[in-house]
Amino acid sequence: MSCINEEQIQQYLDDESGKEEKEAIRQHLETCLRCKGELEQQRLRILDVKQSLALLVTEQPVIPEFRPPINTHRQRKIIAKYMLPLAVAASLLLIVLLRSFFESEKPAVNGQSAQFIVSGELDANKPVTDYPLTITIVAPDGSISQTTIN
Repeated sequence: MSCINEEQIQQYLDDESGKEEKEAIRQHLETCLRCKGELEQQRLRILDVKQSLALLVTEQPVIPEFRPPINTHRQRKIIAKYMLPLAVAASLLLIVLLRSFFESEKPAVNGQSAQFIVSGELDANKPVTDYPLTITIVAPDGSISQTTIN
């Protein structure tokens, strides 16, 4: 057999050669010192590249054992102690603000105030025009007038 080229050496090292080709290369390497040296150089280059890229792992990495947090009970106490009262206080403040917003008097038009009242129970499936509407108007002098629209 003639000397081995670099491609054949690479295939041999990567174990990509066929069975017969491997045997022929092995027999040739026993007799040819130049090819044997070339093979060793290529093997050292591959090893150097793997070490450079940290791909040559000699031992398994140690994965630390999972430990659940120890102070979960303490954290729950803190949440119950501070967060719950804050949430209640914020809710109460929101209720007070919304109530005052919705109950505030509507601005008077020309000194008069108006109030619209829908009497009876409302059914969401019926149109609003099916319900009677009572309008109460209070004039600046205190006189009250009511109008009902059916």
